[in-house]
Amino acid sequence: MTFAAALVVISLTPWPDPFDATFLRQVPKAGAAQEVEFRPAPAREWVHAVRRMAASAPGKEQYVQFLKDQYGYNIGPLNEAYGIEAGSFTELLTYDYRRLDTQRPAVRRDDEAFLKILVAAVLDAARQKR
Repeated sequence: MTFAAALVVISLTPWPDPFDATFLRQVPKAGAAQEVEFRPAPAREWVHAVRRMAASAPGKEQYVQFLKDQYGYNIGPLNEAYGIEAGSFTELLTYDYRRLDTQRPAVRRDDEAFLKILVAAVLDAARQKR
């Protein structure tokens, strides 16, 4: 006897804003026994895409909130860790990240942590937790 579990595929092309209500409504719903697969696989490029989003994008707002939480609402340590000169966390919503050195250890660490948040948001939507 062969059992086939249905697979729910979520397209990440282009990289979506997983906190945007429009996107969340479009996420295919997964049943309890269904596996969820991302195509392409989640990567740090997704975080880079979030940084390029408009200041009003829910994903960008979540990213800045994540940084506030990571750095205890203190912009100084973030500036030092990222090698930037932002005047405030609010400024990060409109900050030009093109010169950000994404290979800095703190940036890489934070990108990996935020990537997990992005994935969790989409999985929650697919499993109807949102």
